[in-house]
Amino acid sequence: MSKQIIIIGGGPAGIEAAREAVRAGGQVTLISNTPLGGRAGWHSLSPSKVWLTTADALGLFAEADALGLHLETGGQPHLESILARIQAVTTAWNGEQAEELRELGVEVVTGTAVFTQPRELAVKDKAGNVIATLTADAFIVAAGSVPRFPPQMKPDGKRVIAPRFAKHLQAIPRSIVVVGGGATGSEFAYLFNRVGAAVTWIVDDQGVLPSFRPDVGRSLAEALVKQGVKLVAGQMAQRIDRDEEKVSVVLADGSAYEAEMAFLAIGRNPDLAGINLAAAGLDGDGVPALDEYGRTPNPSIYIVGDAAGDPMIANRAMAQARIAARHALGAPTPPYRPETTLAATYTEPQAAQVGDVTPSDNIDTTRLPFTAVLKARLLAHNEGFVELAYEKGSLRVMGATAVGPHAADVLAPVALALEKDATITDLAAIYPAHPTLSELVFMAARAAAR
Repeated sequence: MSKQIIIIGGGPAGIEAAREAVRAGGQVTLISNTPLGGRAGWHSLSPSKVWLTTADALGLFAEADALGLHLETGGQPHLESILARIQAVTTAWNGEQAEELRELGVEVVTGTAVFTQPRELAVKDKAGNVIATLTADAFIVAAGSVPRFPPQMKPDGKRVIAPRFAKHLQAIPRSIVVVGGGATGSEFAYLFNRVGAAVTWIVDDQGVLPSFRPDVGRSLAEALVKQGVKLVAGQMAQRIDRDEEKVSVVLADGSAYEAEMAFLAIGRNPDLAGINLAAAGLDGDGVPALDEYGRTPNPSIYIVGDAAGDPMIANRAMAQARIAARHALGAPTPPYRPETTLAATYTEPQAAQVGDVTPSDNIDTTRLPFTAVLKARLLAHNEGFVELAYEKGSLRVMGATAVGPHAADVLAPVALALEKDATITDLAAIYPAHPTLSELVFMAARAAAR
């Protein structure tokens, strides 16, 4: 008899867990308090990437002269068309995933899941009424995360916004203060600058991209400043004063920066508060201890993705979801290896990192500029670098960083190398299509193998 699996959450991790659990032979019920696609699919990840694609396209107009094209006018963002495209892309993408789950036989229940016993939960409607009581052999919690806002810096959807408001933007502001130096803050500082806003970027003492190696964050910051972003670093925003015409973002040192709007990307917390993990025998305060399969001290409950804490990136969430689903059903699966998860910003230039890039006596590195490959020479903007880290003696690949065009794609082979415990010598033997940016990693390996 097939095992019964309940998945809590309808975002990227929940959907991946559902499809993988079916493939592994499970009977799957997915509970979501949002339409399939979740907050990421409808309100943050997908809408923001539509906006960022528009920003990238505007960048091509700006590069036209350097590529020998003389345009009478540059591209201009048309807000109504962008918002319509967000709606079209998110509806089509989330609809296709919902149809896939239907074809796989996944039962989707709309409501909020709340544990009542270690292997039982209630599903409640928006009014708080119990509409179902369900039991299962295993539960996979993929409930996502919620944004974190200090009391004096809460968004209102008008003058002060956050990522979830990107699909409802009523006008492109002439000026905006972006607060936050992580991936989301970096992306929206880039985006608003590209669509014509005067951007002031407030970054605290942790710097730009604090989860990346410091030189990666510095390189991205320098590139965005060169594009016209005003960077204010080393000070934390304390409050936002606002009126009908403007906002004023006040920093810890008392200085203030005015603009038409403010955008907040300060951080996120796992969304576990309403699930009542305590009734399942787990610590209800924060994220319980998890093993390498995402399993909690209650062996029938797994937690994956943003709900499991940092780093909150979609590919990590989906990788954990696949592993948890297979492990819950007894299917062969290796444990999650965080070093194989590639993190990236979708700016121009992109910043990307994978694996262990922490300097040590046992690690050596090799670095190449993007201009080491012909393809980069064909681009209008080709500044950047790729750095490959490897273990001395064994030459085993340890990780890589990159800043430059399509950096996330450039580092994809390194993620595979890490999964397979490949060496610099293994990478050095590979010659991808020429001329492409994908040559960079393999050229760096050959430089190291000399």
